[in-house]
Amino acid sequence: MEQKILLPTDSSLPALVATIEAVKMAKERKAKLIILTVIESTPSTEIEQQAGNVTLKRCPDIDGMAFARELAKQEGVPYDEVVREGPVSGEIINVSNAMGVQTIVMGSSAPSGLAGLYLGDVAKSVAKHAKCEVLTINPTKEQGREALMLARRIDGKKKPKTVESITSTKQFKVGLVLFAVYVAFYALLMILGAFERGVMSERLLGLNVGLVLGFAAIILAIVMAVVFNWYAIKMEKAQEA
Repeated sequence: MEQKILLPTDSSLPALVATIEAVKMAKERKAKLIILTVIESTPSTEIEQQAGNVTLKRCPDIDGMAFARELAKQEGVPYDEVVREGPVSGEIINVSNAMGVQTIVMGSSAPSGLAGLYLGDVAKSVAKHAKCEVLTINPTKEQGREALMLARRIDGKKKPKTVESITSTKQFKVGLVLFAVYVAFYALLMILGAFERGVMSERLLGLNVGLVLGFAAIILAIVMAVVFNWYAIKMEKAQEA
C-alpha cells in the first residue's frame, strides 16, 4: 500500500519547519506527500488577523503551500495538493481519514494565555483525535530562521511582482530619491535659463555657464544611473543569499 504523509500547512514559522521535516520524511519512506491548506470559514476582522499572525508566528510574505510544493519538487517527492474550508483541526482529521494517511506532520505554535484560549492549539487537538501517527513540530528560533530563509529563497522567486512589492523595496526608495535630486537640479537649470539669462551667459573656464550646467546635467544622469544599477544588483544578490 502506498505510504502517505499529510502536511497541514500555512505561512507560520512552525509550519515552514514542519514542511522541511515532512518532505525529508516522505523522501526517506518513499511516501507521497499530501499538502493541505485549510481556509477558515469564520470571517475575522483585520485586527483579529493581525493578532493571529503575531501569535501564530505567520509570515504574510510566504505562501506555505507553494513552499511545500517547490521543496517537494526539488527533493523528487510525489505530492498532491488539497484545499479545504472549515474548522482547521476538523478538516485535518477529515482529510487524514479520507485519504488513509499513515502520518500527519504539522507545526505547533502552542499559543498560551488568552491567545491560547481564543485560538486554541490545533496540533494538540489533531493529536488527540487522529487515527494515525501525529508528529508535531515546535521549532527553536534557529530552526525558524533557517526555515524562513529557505522559504523566501524558494517561494520568493515564484511570486509575481506587484506594484506594492516593488514600491516597498529599498531599491525603489533609493531610486526615487535619486530621481527627485535630478528633477530638482534640472528644474533649477530651467529657472536660471528663463529668469537669469545673464548668469547663464557668463563664462566659466572659457565656456558658457549654461553649456557647462547642461553637460553637468547629462553627466549627473549617467552617474546616477550607473550608481543605482550597481546598488540594485548588490541588493538583489544580498536578498538571494
